[in-house]
Amino acid sequence: MSFSSELRTELCKRIDRSTHCRIAMLAGIIALDGKVKEENGKRFLSIRMEKDEVVETAGKLLLLLFGIEKEDLTIIPRAQEGARVRIEDPARMERIFETCKLQEVEGRLDVDDIVLSKGCCRTAYLRGTFLAAGSVSDPNSQYQLEIVTDRDSVTRQVLTALSGYDVEGHVTERRYSQVVYIKDADGISETLGQMGAANAMMEFENVRILKGIRNNVNREVNCDTANITKIANAAAKQIEEIKRIEETIGFSALPPGLSELAGLRLENPELSLKELGERMDPPLGKSGVNHRLRKLSEIAEKL
Repeated sequence: MSFSSELRTELCKRIDRSTHCRIAMLAGIIALDGKVKEENGKRFLSIRMEKDEVVETAGKLLLLLFGIEKEDLTIIPRAQEGARVRIEDPARMERIFETCKLQEVEGRLDVDDIVLSKGCCRTAYLRGTFLAAGSVSDPNSQYQLEIVTDRDSVTRQVLTALSGYDVEGHVTERRYSQVVYIKDADGISETLGQMGAANAMMEFENVRILKGIRNNVNREVNCDTANITKIANAAAKQIEEIKRIEETIGFSALPPGLSELAGLRLENPELSLKELGERMDPPLGKSGVNHRLRKLSEIAEKL
């Protein structure tokens, strides 16, 4: 099961005890998946849901809020688009519209802002919209949470809900839809926690920690590799210069300190400056070794 599917399953089990939050959650689902349609002269409410667990959750909310049993619903399974739940009874439709403060706009349903007047209700509404049209990328590959909408009103309400947690949502166009998305890892983690997905949030954080450790190790390895390469290149240049001195004027023409260091470097190309200095007689510090190597370089350049 994907990370996004596990998250959806966890959120489906998260139904608030308070009536106003249940209303907000159902309103979030209907706002994205609900339409008013007409067939044979009769109007009905159609709610399209791609996942079976979301159908079950919507059914529980309809039962808790309006006493609508599963037997009272017309559920039409669809292989490609998931199930469609139809509510055909005019009285039930009116109750749902009035309770969830739904306003019909060209067949689609907008939610009045009064449903989102409380912070807890904004969270419940966000949970509902995510169940209807949300997804999260596998954190092992990338960080992205998104909710796909087709109306400005839903986009605005989702952004408002996110801003209540100091999470900055962004909007982009995708075909004929708007996508509210979060790429910031802290923002995604905060949103998961606020929606009530504690397990998903912990898994997300564990992945973040492991990725951070791997990135730090890679940086250290790259840094060590760069340092080793730098030391190796410097040693190769020093040996080339020392061989030039040996083949032209010989080490006997050098002062004793330079002659000793030149011989040590030729015999020990792998040693660092500190290790070379420790083998000198008397021992010499790193800066002293570096100074003498520069002297040897100057002599080689003149030759």
